[in-house]
Amino acid sequence: MTAAVLGKGATLQLGSGASPQAYTTIAEVLRCGPIGSSNPEVDVTNLDSTAKEYIAGLADGNTVEFDMNWLSSNTQQTSLRTSQAAGSTVNLRMVWQTSPLTRAQFNLVLLTFEMGETTPDAQVTATVSGRISGSITWS
Repeated sequence: MTAAVLGKGATLQLGSGASPQAYTTIAEVLRCGPIGSSNPEVDVTNLDSTAKEYIAGLADGNTVEFDMNWLSSNTQQTSLRTSQAAGSTVNLRMVWQTSPLTRAQFNLVLLTFEMGETTPDAQVTATVSGRISGSITWS
């Protein structure tokens, strides 16, 4: 039998910017991800090399996108909208309900905030996207 875990119960949290950092869950997130980074290959082949040689370059955080049911009175959601308009970077933490818990803490340069398509028979949503800046702290 598999030991796979569903995403149910995972939370995306917005950091306060204080020291120490305090996190508050962003309400009604529908999906988030992917969260990660990649290291480009750097060609270090030299005249003494007998074959091509490579090392890993600096980690480059990927673009993260998340959707949420839009709650106009929610402090964290309105803060994300205001922060994106100001060109800000926010601290986020994703927590997966694994045993033990898996956490990813990272800075996100906010690039977009968009209200979703509005139709008479669907909820109002918002989408936020940004680029991870710096390292991801996994715990």
